[in-house]
Amino acid sequence: MPCSYLSQAVPLVEESRALSFALSITLAATPPQEIGGEEVDALCQLAYEIQHKLTQAVDLLHNAEKFPTC
Repeated sequence: MPCSYLSQAVPLVEESRALSFALSITLAATPPQEIGGEEVDALCQLAYEIQHKLTQAVDLLHNAEKFPTC
């Protein structure tokens, strides 16, 4: 049962990762006149940190599937 939840969580986390990547690309492409450069840098950094944390979460979920209780 726990592995069923884990296997369902993985696609959701991976989708979040993809969305955070899309956010950072969009923000990086926004003209400076629309958003200040420092704001773009800060938002891109935040999106990168979210993506990094989600990557770690996916790794943990994949490792959890290897336990004998799964």
